[in-house]
Amino acid sequence: MTQQKNKTMLPIKKTTLFWICFFVIFCGLIYLLHGILLPFVLGFVLAYMLNPIVLKLQKWHFSRIWGTLVVILGLLLSLLTFILILIPVLQVQISTFIKKLPNLSAALWDRILPLFEVVKNHISETQMDYLKQTVSSHAATFFAEISNSLMEVFSSWGALFDIISFIVITPVVSFYILADWPELTAQIKHLYPRHYAKFLNEKMGQIDQILSAFIRGQALVCLFLGLFYGIGLSVIGLDFGFSIGFISGVFSFIPYVGSICGFILSLLLAFTQSATWSIFAGILIVFGLGQFIEGYILTPKLVGNKIHL
Repeated sequence: MTQQKNKTMLPIKKTTLFWICFFVIFCGLIYLLHGILLPFVLGFVLAYMLNPIVLKLQKWHFSRIWGTLVVILGLLLSLLTFILILIPVLQVQISTFIKKLPNLSAALWDRILPLFEVVKNHISETQMDYLKQTVSSHAATFFAEISNSLMEVFSSWGALFDIISFIVITPVVSFYILADWPELTAQIKHLYPRHYAKFLNEKMGQIDQILSAFIRGQALVCLFLGLFYGIGLSVIGLDFGFSIGFISGVFSFIPYVGSICGFILSLLLAFTQSATWSIFAGILIVFGLGQFIEGYILTPKLVGNKIHL
């Protein structure tokens, strides 16, 4: 009895050891190749998001290849429109913002300096001079380092190569994955244990339905908020308003982070350009209205209803 039990345990141990080794090797390969994997991962994510559109085209009597080709061409056309219309605006504003960052920090300091007069009566003159010198030197160093770092990022050939690789490699990867999606999923389903195949198919189908709806809905929410914040801040006359608003909207997939950072940065820039109270009120209205639209219209309609929340 003991020998039979040991013979039964031996294949289980070998299987466990195999999967442990496979996992370790897999993680090691990801670590070694992480610098070039991002376009491929993004291509897979895009294929996953675009697969429902291809399925709809197939219902309209498109073949899998032609449906995939139409979707990828639509993606490239949208990307080209984004590059031709939005990228030049963002590039000019961001590069100008980087160059003017030391001057903007100095202007902000001049606006904040009168606030020190409020606490002047509560501390000694020596402490006051030390506080001004410390804050001024640290602020200048901080903004100078940020300016130099951002300038290196946006002017380096490496960043340009990464952008080109994304534009070229990602659509190609998405096309081949989309074209072979049914075969790919069929091969994965063959790996299911036969005894649990029906259960796993049902649960994975539910996960796929909810996850894909969440990703697509959240992407649409971020895109809308980016355009809304960018156009709104530009209309009220805030310098670099479109770039700040668009980037804030894109980062709205992190709850509150994008909107709060954009709101604070907009207020600081409004201080530097000697803005009137109307601009401060406009900033409050733009971000307040954006949060209202996101919380009560966009997220419930584009995300909540599709994932049954």
